[in-house]
Formats: sequence, structure tokens, C-alpha cells
Amino acid sequence: MQITRRHFAFSAAAAAIVPAWAQTYPSKPITVVVGFAAGGGVDVVMRNLAPGLSQRLGQSVIIENKPGASGILAASQVAKAPGDGHTLLGADGGSLVLNGALFSKLPYDPVADFAPVSLVIRAPMLIVAHPQAPFNDLHGLVEYAKREPGGIPYASPGNGTYHQLSMELLRRKAGFPARVIQYKGAGAAIQDVISGQVPIGPIDSIVALQQVLGGKLKALAVLAPKRIAQLPNVPTAAESGFEGVEVFPWVGIAAPRSTSASIVSRLSSDVREVVMSPDISKRFSDLGMEPFATTPEQFGAFIKQEVTRWHPLIKELNIRLD
Repeated sequence: MQITRRHFAFSAAAAAIVPAWAQTYPSKPITVVVGFAAGGGVDVVMRNLAPGLSQRLGQSVIIENKPGASGILAASQVAKAPGDGHTLLGADGGSLVLNGALFSKLPYDPVADFAPVSLVIRAPMLIVAHPQAPFNDLHGLVEYAKREPGGIPYASPGNGTYHQLSMELLRRKAGFPARVIQYKGAGAAIQDVISGQVPIGPIDSIVALQQVLGGKLKALAVLAPKRIAQLPNVPTAAESGFEGVEVFPWVGIAAPRSTSASIVSRLSSDVREVVMSPDISKRFSDLGMEPFATTPEQFGAFIKQEVTRWHPLIKELNIRLD
């Protein structure tokens, strides 16, 4: 389109409006509510993001931990908050995707009550084993599991988590029997794999990476489209012959649904800038996370894809948390 003097004058007038609007938002500190205790994955991501986001927004970004009920308490609080952009949800896949199938009734609607702002990170899932386990790759695991009475046991950080779902998806694709042993959190699950109490576990890279690098665990495969930089010798499931088992626990930011599109757009732009800045991007990568900033539209489409993918499997497994 040719730019005329009229277009230029209109653009200049519109540009003059932006600084005035920018001064009205944010008008006070921004609270990001996290549904998990301090030190957990979502909390770590938000606390790493907060300083840079605060600098760009010109207001303090405060992380408020409200743990309990699989993230339901935090999500419910943000869903009911004013849509002025000053209360946000540090969200994970549980609160915005999995809970919709795991609970018969929620005090919030994971889709209708939130405006997606941006995905922030994904954490590739690793299938790990005790270093002395009698197999070194997925093919060896499958053959071993087929000989085990009742199937091979695996450690899961919780019922209905991405970790459990990833193993259930993998065993269906690969055709081997397995039985789940549930733990209260990834820390407890990984410790029993390290000690040899349980032979294998699906553990996200945030928790497992340092243990693998330190020789306390061996990684059989990464459930991602490509190998991760820190573990270049660990093949993907697809490279091992098992397609369609890419699984990522993830963390993003959402706002109350009534938040204006202009505020959501501003927030998303600032979040993306911070996430992809060299220092934060490296920090996340060093922690075993994959920086993955998106537009609101891309994040919304991603959430819908996740619902379509995981809800049928949860129902097939008959996993209920209420």
C-alpha cells in the first residue's frame, strides 16, 4: 500500500496517542499469582521473568504464591480479578488444560475465564533410569518391560500430571506394559529412581537435567522434536522409532478474560521481549527449559490443541482428582 500524506498524518496522530495510553497502564504494581509453593517450576520461571518485566512496564511485578488444589486456588482468584491488567496468572498446563478433565467441576473455566498472554517456557520430558538399569535406550526398555510380570514400574510425580500422561502415551505407542507408582512431587519420584527403588521415570528436564549430567541418572530418550543441547547424545523418541510422543510441561501467563485486547497485547509484547533477551533465554536454557514466547493468538491456539490432545487420554485412563 502506498503511504500518502493523509496516511502519514493519521499514523503520526495515532503514535501521539500511544505515550498517553502507556502512562495509564500500568498504574500500580502488577501481581502474578502462582498456584504452587516458592521454589517450584512455575514460581522459578515467574521470578526470573519479573525483574525484566518490571523494568519494561515501569512498575513492580510481585509474585504471590497461592499453592493448593492443583493450582485451582490461584486460577480461581485470577479468573475473578478485575480485568485491568494488574492481576495475572502464572499458569501451567495443569491449571489451563489438564484440570478441565481431571475434575468434574471447577470454580473457573480454564478457557472461557482467561485471556492468554504468552507461553514462556516448555520443559522437554526425559525418560530416565537408574545408571545400572539393564537397558540403555527405549528399545531395550521395551524388551525388558515385556518380560516383567505385570509390566515395568515407573515413578510419577503425581496423578494426572504430564509426567504420567507422557509414559502412558509412550507405552501405548511402543506396546509395552507398565504400572505407575505415584509420588507427591518430582523430587520424591526422582530420588527413588536415583536410589534404584524404581527402575525408570518420566521426569521433565528442569528436574532431571542436572542429575543426568552428574551421572546419577541415565537418560534413555527425550520426548521432544529434537535433541536438547545439554544432552546431545540422547536421542528423541522419534529417532528411536516411536513417533507422536513429544511431551512438554509448560508455563505461561494469562489474564482475566475481561482484560482489554490492548493491555493483553502490550503485556504479551513485553513478556516476549524479556523471555527472548539473551540473559533470560540463557538462564532458562541452563535450567533445562526451552524459552518459547508466543503471541496471545498463538498461545490460545496452543491451549486448545493441548485440550484436544490430553483430555481423551485422561478420560480413557479414568483419572479423577475429585
